[in-house]
Parts: sequence; C-alpha cells; structure tokens
Amino acid sequence: MRAYLLSGPGRLRPATVPDPVCGPDEVILRTEAVSICSTDISYYRGHLFPDAWPVVPGHEYVGQAVQVGAELRGTVREGDRICYWGQTDFGGMADYRAIRPLFADAGAVRETDWYTSRHFHDSHQAAAVVVPPELPGHLATVIEPLTSVLRSLLVNPPRPGDDCVLLGSGPSGMLALQVMLRYFGVRSVTVFDLDGARLARATAAGATTVFDLTRQVPEVEALIAEYQDHYADFVFDALPHLDAHVGPDARELAMGLLRPGGDYVVYGATGLPQSLNTWAILAKGLRLRATPFDVRAFSMTRSAHVARVALHLVLHGVVDAEAVVTSRIDFDDADAVRDAFENYGAGGAMKPSLTTAGPPGAPAGAAALPAELDVRQKSGSLL
Repeated sequence: MRAYLLSGPGRLRPATVPDPVCGPDEVILRTEAVSICSTDISYYRGHLFPDAWPVVPGHEYVGQAVQVGAELRGTVREGDRICYWGQTDFGGMADYRAIRPLFADAGAVRETDWYTSRHFHDSHQAAAVVVPPELPGHLATVIEPLTSVLRSLLVNPPRPGDDCVLLGSGPSGMLALQVMLRYFGVRSVTVFDLDGARLARATAAGATTVFDLTRQVPEVEALIAEYQDHYADFVFDALPHLDAHVGPDARELAMGLLRPGGDYVVYGATGLPQSLNTWAILAKGLRLRATPFDVRAFSMTRSAHVARVALHLVLHGVVDAEAVVTSRIDFDDADAVRDAFENYGAGGAMKPSLTTAGPPGAPAGAAALPAELDVRQKSGSLL
C-alpha cells in the first residue's frame, strides 16, 4: 500500500509498505481523510521523538471498515466509517490502517494495557466512534483533537463565569476556546499567540481579548500590574513547544495574570524541556493540572465516552469543525503534503486535511486486501 514515511526530522517521502493484516480483535480501515496535527509537526521538527524511525505519521483519521476481526463481529460492520483516539500517534497517512477499536456502548472488548518507554501505561485499544454519512470526512478528523481537548477540560474544568487565559490559538486552542465558551459557560477568554491571523480567527470565534506577544508584552505586563494578579481564574496551555529566549514568555505572563490558587492546565506536549516559573507557582499556590495519558488513571474506555461526546458536539454545531480545517490536500499530491508539513501554520492557517478519492463525506470504496507481511508494531512506530 502507499504511505508517507517520516525517516527523521524534516525527512518525509512517499513509499510503499506492506498492507496491514487483520487480527481477531482488529479492524482494517481504508483511509478516507487524515488531518495533519501539531503532534505530527513536532516529530517533523524534532520536538518529539518516536521509539524508532521511520514512522508513518497521522492519527487524526477517518476510514471505512473493509475487514473486521472475528472478535469484533456484531460490534463493527464492514462499511462503517470510524474515527479513533489513542493506541498510537502513527499509521494514518497510508491507504489502510489497523486499529483495535473500543466503543463506549460495546462491552465485548476487554481493555488491556502495556508499559511504554515513555513512562506511562498505554492501552492496546483505541477509543472509537462510528461516524454518520452526513459528516464530511475532512471534518470528521476533528473528532480526534476535540476528544483530546475534552479529556483535558472535562477532568480539569473551568467553572461557569470564570475568566480564562488561553495560550495558543492554533487548532487545539480554537477547539478549547469554543468548548470553554459554549459548553462550560466561562465569562471571558483572553488569548495569547504570535500570529495575528490566528488571533483574528480567535476573535471571530468569541475570544474576549487577544494579545500578539510579538509586540504586546508590555500591555500584558501592565495588565498584571493593574489587576495585581487577580485577572484570571483559569489558564489553558495549548502550546506544544516554546524556544528559550530572553524576557518573559507566554507561560510566565499567563501565570502573572492568574489569581492566587488559580488553575493552570497543561495540554500541549513536547519532548524537549520547557521552562516554568516555579516562583509564581509557589508564591501564588497555583494548581498545575493535566489529564494523564496513563490508562490506569484515565482508561481508554472512558476516552471512548469522551469521543462520543466530541462527535455529538460537532454534529450539533456546538463546535465548528470548519474553523480548524482550513485546507484540503489530495493524498496523491506528495509535493503539497511535504509543503503542508514544512509550512504548517503559516499565514494563520489551521489544519490541512489529506483526502482520498471520492466526494467529501462519502465513504471510500472497499478494496481487496492482499495478505502480506504484518507491519504492526508497538506505539511509536507503524502500529
């Protein structure tokens, strides 16, 4: 089958790899759409690292079931369009992929876990939902990042009427902004970013105040002095990576705005060390919080319930998926795919979505799967 191989930071190319083999607890999906995520970009830019290279990037995914393992008969049907969260960061940018789906309303599959080299217990299964035909494929891919955002906010929620600060108005930040305003009923959201076009998008989505930290750091510092650390109740940090620099960074400024005892929720992830102002945490008694990936603390079964909520929020228009998918690329256009990785986020753009042949929203046609070598590996590789 065709796939895109990432053999190291900055090295992405189309290739041919063996088709996946369907295990008894697995389903083979034919790719309909897969969106590029900041996690994919973090591997591409060398901010995150897999267990071994090469990898097939992509996990914000929707595909049609073309083969169902014996243990899943009656739970999954051939032709079902499936989105998933978890199991692996990789494998989506290929013609087919195998997953072990776990659904919120199906108790036939027993969740099992294993200890990763990244120091947490992960599940062998993926939280999955069946996507109805009316949701276009390039928008269905938003269910995965929305599930991530909801996992964080449902466990560490702002209170109704809270004043919030959002760090980063990229795709995850835009999803968090909509959820905080429309689902949790916060009073205000102040957004920090370095991109004026993304800040304009945040304003259009309901942000109360925005600050461009390329030029407005003095204004934020004046706000900290004016409110004497009582400007905000809650911070959602959606920044995956910050380079070291002289002077206050976005995280330090956000902590300065937080009231004593306020909540600072870490969402963005990077494999590189990041600085935090420990004095602000200690002096103000800030509560540093996060939702664990470790399935002993937050099971994949629970994540399946969250994925179902994510699907409903998109279907009912509470979350506007089109606000975070701003371009579509033909899966076969290798130059455009490489350019999307190289220039991710440029000009205020959000997510590019790779789509395969077929009209938007129509399930991809089934195709025969020759039985070849099993390319499944552990999380952090091809699966």
